[in-house]
Amino acid sequence: MDDIQKRADDKAWDEKQDRWISDANRRIEDGLSGEALAALHGLHVSPDDELPYDIDEMSDVDDQETLRSKIISRLIQIGDTISRNRDLPDDVRQRWTTTLQEAYASDPKSVTVLRELRREIDSWAEVDPQSELSLVDSAIGAVATMIEIYQRRFNT
Repeated sequence: MDDIQKRADDKAWDEKQDRWISDANRRIEDGLSGEALAALHGLHVSPDDELPYDIDEMSDVDDQETLRSKIISRLIQIGDTISRNRDLPDDVRQRWTTTLQEAYASDPKSVTVLRELRREIDSWAEVDPQSELSLVDSAIGAVATMIEIYQRRFNT
């Protein structure tokens, strides 16, 4: 019985530490954007890179770290695109970029959060299919699908 209790205590302790580390990482990331945020994750995202708005075809075969890096890069690019959109009110830009910062490849809630963000973008204003906001909407849908693929393949 002591062994079972010890394992349960160890698991609870590990989960508490994981939450603490995740919260600390989120606080650090909260103040960063663009290239600085990408560098924190060991990635390079050029501010001139075009926003990818389709699903990466390699998502079904990429290794875990590669797919995770692609997802993070796309979330950063989407956040930067939203931040630069001066047609949006400041509070909307802030809310949308904060929502993107809460999305993680391994977090099952991320897909739901991103789909809710897409609904908000769709309802916020009539979106011209050729507008930057429309591309952001498509990019969010693509990264949500990539997160689903990541979770299906690696969160077992």
